[in-house]
Amino acid sequence: MVFGMLGASSGTNYGENNSLMAITRNFSTPVLVAAGGIAMVLAFVGKLSALVSTLPVFVTGGLAIYLFGVIGVQGVALMQEEKVNLFDPAQLAIAAVILVIGLGGNQFENGILPIFGMPLPAIATAAVVGIVLNLVLVAFRKEEPTTKKVVGDEQTAD
Repeated sequence: MVFGMLGASSGTNYGENNSLMAITRNFSTPVLVAAGGIAMVLAFVGKLSALVSTLPVFVTGGLAIYLFGVIGVQGVALMQEEKVNLFDPAQLAIAAVILVIGLGGNQFENGILPIFGMPLPAIATAAVVGIVLNLVLVAFRKEEPTTKKVVGDEQTAD
C-alpha cells in the first residue's frame, strides 16, 4: 500500500519476508512490524543508502542467491508438506509451466513478457497461467480409480 500511495512500483517482498523469518527463526509480529517501520524510516536517510551501496556486488549477489534460493526451497517444502504428488502428470505439468514462464521469462527485458502485444511481468504471468492450467486440467480430469489396500491376505477397495 505504501508503494502504491507514493507512486512506486509494487514490491514483491512477501517471499523475502517469509524467507528471512525462516533464516532468523524470528516469527514475532511486533519485532517484524518494528523492523519494517525502521526500514521505511531509514530508506529516507541518504547517507545510509550510500553506505549500503558500498557493499561489493558479490556480497549482495551472494545474499540474493541465498535468499531467493530459500524462497524456492520453501516452495518445495510446502508442496511436500501438503503431499502434492509431483509424479501426477497434471501436477507435474502445472509446476513445469510455472517454472519455465516464471524463471525463463525473466530472461526477457526486465522480466516483462510481450504477450499478445501487452507487456506482462513474468512472475505474475506464471502464476496466472498456472491457475488457469490447473482449472483446465481439473475440469477435464478423469475419475481416479479406487485404490486397493492390502489388509493381511485380503484386498479391499477404498
